[in-house]
Amino acid sequence: YNYDLPNLGKRTGLKFIGVVTDHWSISGITSFQSGAPFNPSCGLTSGSASITGGFSGTPDLAASNSTSAIRCNVIGNPLSNIGTNGNGQVYFNAAAFAMPALPSGPNNSIVGPPALGNLGGGAGVLSYPHVTNFDMTLSKNVPLGSEKRVLRLQAQAYNVFNHTEITGVGNGIQLNPTTNAVTNPQLLGYISGATNARVMAFSARLQF
Repeated sequence: YNYDLPNLGKRTGLKFIGVVTDHWSISGITSFQSGAPFNPSCGLTSGSASITGGFSGTPDLAASNSTSAIRCNVIGNPLSNIGTNGNGQVYFNAAAFAMPALPSGPNNSIVGPPALGNLGGGAGVLSYPHVTNFDMTLSKNVPLGSEKRVLRLQAQAYNVFNHTEITGVGNGIQLNPTTNAVTNPQLLGYISGATNARVMAFSARLQF
C-alpha cells in the first residue's frame, strides 16, 4: 500500500504549517501467514549400535544414534498437554511420538521389512506458529525552490511492531530403544530459530 497524507498547509493556505505537515507519504507491506508445516524426526540414543537392520531395512546399516532419523510412531495427540516450563513456550508434545516396534524373529533376531512408524509423509503433521509482519516506510519530500530539486527524507522499519517470527522449533526426538522414553525433552518443542527483531534504516536523498 501507499498513501499520501493530506497536505494541510496547502489546503488551509498556511505555508508555515505546510513546512511540517505537507508532502508526507506512508507505504508498506503487511502479511499474515500460517506457519510452515513440519514433521518431527525420531532417532535412537547414542550407544544403540546393537540395533541394526530393523529400522533401516539393511542388516549392515545401523540406526544407532540421533543422526539416523526414523519415521516416528504417533501414539497420541501431539497438540495436547502442552504449555510452558523452564525453557518457555512448548509447541508440541514429544510424548505423543515413539519408536515403531521392531520386527523380531527366533532368538530376538531381526527379520522382515524395516519397521516404519505411522507418521506418514507429506508436508508435515505439525505447523510452526503463524507469522504476522509489518514492513513500513515513512517519507517526506522537502521542495527546494523547484519541482526538480527535492530533499527526500525517509525512515524504514522492518517488522515494525516487533512480532516474534519463529522459523524453527526443536523437533529431533531421541528415544531410548529399550524403554522408548524420550531422552532429550528439554530440547523439544521449544523455539530454535526466529527472524530478526525490528530493523530500522534512515536515509536522506537530494534529487535534482
